[in-house]
Amino acid sequence: MVTVSNFIADVLYFIKNDLGSNITAVTSKVYTSYPKKNVIYPLVTIKMTNQDATRAGMQTTAMDVTATIEVRIWARNEKEKDGIATSVYNRLRSIQFTSSGSVNNDLHDFQLLSMVEVDEEGDTGVKSRILQVQYKFWNIN
Repeated sequence: MVTVSNFIADVLYFIKNDLGSNITAVTSKVYTSYPKKNVIYPLVTIKMTNQDATRAGMQTTAMDVTATIEVRIWARNEKEKDGIATSVYNRLRSIQFTSSGSVNNDLHDFQLLSMVEVDEEGDTGVKSRILQVQYKFWNIN
């Protein structure tokens, strides 16, 4: 359950744990920042890149919040990158209404805003794709 006191951490924790447990290619390799140690690809990084809030109504301190989250897939080749990106997208869009899914964790109205390629040049360069996704949260106190 997302709370105002831990808003960013709660959202990232939910997504990190879900993807890390359910995307076979990156099981236990989902991070909230790029690791500082040597890594073994593939892996996924997630971070909240933007949020905005408006009052949930008159005479209330509750807020309706829109959060944009960057999910970045890092892979060894194009096929691996494409497969993981597709799996991540399908997982995030399909868990909205499942038990313990995003709606039960106060993440509503999932949207995929964009999927952008960010590859290093050459055959040996790291292949990467950034998914910008958005969730809405209502009446956060």
